[in-house]
Amino acid sequence: MKRSLTALAMAALVAFLIDSHSLAQAAMRKGPYLIYEGNNTEMKVMWQVTQVETCTIEWGVDTTYSLGSATTGETTSDHIHFYRIMGLTPGEIYYYRVIAGGGNYEGSFRAAPSDEATAVKFFVYGDTRTYPADHDLVAQAIIGQYSADPDLRTLVVSVGDLVTDGDTEADWDNGFFDPTYTNISKLLREMPYQVAMGNHEGTGALFGKYFQYPFVAGRYWSFDYGPAHIAVVDQYTPYGTGTPQLVWLENDLASTTKPWKFIVLHEPGWSAGGHPNNSSVQTYIQPLCETYGVPIIFGGHNHYYARAIVNGVHHITTGGGGAPLYTPNPSYPNVVYAIKAYNYCMIDIDGGICHFTGITRSGTVIDTFTVALVGAGAEPKTSGHWFMLGSADPNPFRESVGIDFSIAEGCDVSLVIYDVRGRKVRTLIQGFLKPNTYNAFWDGKDDSGKPVGGGIYFCRLNSCGWQALRKVVRLR
Repeated sequence: MKRSLTALAMAALVAFLIDSHSLAQAAMRKGPYLIYEGNNTEMKVMWQVTQVETCTIEWGVDTTYSLGSATTGETTSDHIHFYRIMGLTPGEIYYYRVIAGGGNYEGSFRAAPSDEATAVKFFVYGDTRTYPADHDLVAQAIIGQYSADPDLRTLVVSVGDLVTDGDTEADWDNGFFDPTYTNISKLLREMPYQVAMGNHEGTGALFGKYFQYPFVAGRYWSFDYGPAHIAVVDQYTPYGTGTPQLVWLENDLASTTKPWKFIVLHEPGWSAGGHPNNSSVQTYIQPLCETYGVPIIFGGHNHYYARAIVNGVHHITTGGGGAPLYTPNPSYPNVVYAIKAYNYCMIDIDGGICHFTGITRSGTVIDTFTVALVGAGAEPKTSGHWFMLGSADPNPFRESVGIDFSIAEGCDVSLVIYDVRGRKVRTLIQGFLKPNTYNAFWDGKDDSGKPVGGGIYFCRLNSCGWQALRKVVRLR
């Protein structure tokens, strides 16, 4: 009998300890997660607990967390805490730990690049709402990329629609910050998350509570990251002629000294169907891109991947982060590629060259292009113009293939097809062209008019002292 009572007492004690541990771990409601506010010697760590707590954050260059520690109190009645880790060395890896309710919540990050950096990589995707399990797989793919390539351990840019109903707390708890989706949680702990507000964020009250950026007004602002300047547009605050946001955006693009300028918003100006093209982007933002040299606008809203080109500006729709997928229509105006797929994008800037890659969550590369600053040479300039040999479509091809390219200066241009041995096959363009975006077609014939055989060929563009190469494949 004594043994039975002892066994029962031990079982009760074990159950009590397990329950106590579970209660302690349950103190963390959201996070921790990272926000970059634009200062490359700082990183903002945010989290939310379930009750009034005094928390501790520790940080260092390894998991001894020996550089510093601080206690935090909640910044709102909703038990939100944050702490800015300061005095960081740009480009270095740091580790941190949040202690809340007896639980330890660990993370790490790379500090932003130095102001003089000429190379950087980062990710872009969005529309993560509705199906967090699908979002978790996209997050897993991104984690795999930066785990394999340390240079990709930088930041994530989101085009918005994080949750289905942004005015409902339960959607934030269960659709974006749910710790059972381990890849999303890991991504948020290890990469600063830079978001443009989407229409599903509703009034923006909860969005602003959980993503406390240094907004200029509304939810618009900008930041530098190495050689890149990223302007975040709030499409739910007016941005027509004479509005404070549009005046700010023009001044922002005109005054930055960074060679690479990007705009992030939610509703694209040109896309491939679903929601209609946003006419305000076409009317007010497209001209600023042409004037101040913004080669890429990132948007979402439509749940697929698409790319449109208008006067040399690439309009990227990367709305495949977890929302229910749409079927794109590639025949929409200015669209050069579109596919129904969960996806994300990688940007790779190296001096005067910017490489873009669109990737499905399964790892398939679906789109690539390269943009170069005209006259950049080894040192990027702030001329704000570009040279680009874009996509070949369809590729592989049987009868003909379209090849798009852009030039920013009027000059002599040659577009020539070569075989794998470097022998010239066909001259598509040879002569002076004005600055513009063009599309050339190759009908699979050589200069004598004879069809060429199946195999690999290369299209080479020469313009204004720049050269680019694109592989095309003809099917037998």
